Amino acid sequence: MSVAVAGIPGGAAKLITCVLPDDGTERRLLLLLQEAHGITRADSVSCRGVAVLQAAKAPRNEVPEAVLSRVVNVVVDEAQAETVFDFICTHAGLTEPGRGSVYMIALNFATPLVMPTDATQ
Repeated sequence: MSVAVAGIPGGAAKLITCVLPDDGTERRLLLLLQEAHGITRADSVSCRGVAVLQAAKAPRNEVPEAVLSRVVNVVVDEAQAETVFDFICTHAGLTEPGRGSVYMIALNFATPLVMPTDATQ
């Protein structure tokens, strides 16, 4: 269900979140998303994480070493969400084991961000 807000552009959207290795994948992905789909509502933050399989293989009562990771958040209009989700899975290598994770949730309302043409140069 979309909530209409008088005078504010926007509508129903999806938030796609993925956790990726800190190897430059997120920078390439964000650039590809902007070029291929015009995505302007995205960010990336650094974090430390432990892979599920790594934790399962750790000795009992020991916490495995956390590694640097990146969390990428992308907001897309509801109509293009499935296409962008598949694009992210393919171009971030998430179809390969151990490369990260991705999930998508519904947003009731999101406002588009329109960048001036000279802002990206």
